[in-house]
Amino acid sequence: MARILVGVDGTERGVKAIEWAALRARRTSSQVTLLTAVALDSAKAFGAEVDSIRETVENKLRDIAQKISEDFENIEVDWIVHDEGILEALADVSESYDMVVLGARQNAKISEMLGGTKGLKLSITASVPTVVIPETWDYKDQGSGIVVGIGPDDSDEGAIAFAVKEALALNQPLELVSAWGLPAGISRTAESLGGGLGPVGEQFQLKINAHIDSLKAAYPDLVVTGKTIEGSSPTKVLITYGAKRKLLVLGTHGRSALGRAVFGSVTHNVLLSPNVPTVVVPKP
Repeated sequence: MARILVGVDGTERGVKAIEWAALRARRTSSQVTLLTAVALDSAKAFGAEVDSIRETVENKLRDIAQKISEDFENIEVDWIVHDEGILEALADVSESYDMVVLGARQNAKISEMLGGTKGLKLSITASVPTVVIPETWDYKDQGSGIVVGIGPDDSDEGAIAFAVKEALALNQPLELVSAWGLPAGISRTAESLGGGLGPVGEQFQLKINAHIDSLKAAYPDLVVTGKTIEGSSPTKVLITYGAKRKLLVLGTHGRSALGRAVFGSVTHNVLLSPNVPTVVVPKP
């Protein structure tokens, strides 16, 4: 049985993560584990009754688990109360699960932009797919189609495999998108020096076409299309193109010079403002 780990923090975005995980668990006959973190050592240092705090938290998780089972047809749910930070706790136990799910704000604060989002930090550490659910997501009003971002290296291998499996299981069309480009000022400089970016776009399209040919041969029932989109902000391209889709899937990018120059921190920036459920899949 597949196992899904969900970070629970008592916020609305945490509720959305639970709902998404419960829907997937019902569809895939998976088991769900709710994980929350409580700083019990700190509470003890301030004289708080640790046993009482743990009991309160466990009772709350029990209530959530019962509601999930009632609302989503008796899904098997358990829970873990960890005494360290939520990210550390998720990372520590994630290898025993097939997927980690957590919620995210629609627009990050400046401090989060500087320090990175929880989803990004976890996706770098975890060896399994990390799913980030925006707080505005509504399971009653889901989009259609699955988009997978294609990068400049081979780090999208796992993302493509995950997206194909989801598209077939959900009977959804799959779209491969390469969002590439340089900031406007740099792009104009390249043009003035005779170094246009056209050939770069052509190389991305060739890669997209090769993926499409391979997927159509392997999966005759899969509806798959692809395109390259040039823009000074690949992040905005992916966020805009992925809007109203059911799922956006990204691979963990390599740290090559080309990856940094052309893509920058695209995955990082997408996770700062996700507008659809976004999956970050590590390279196999």
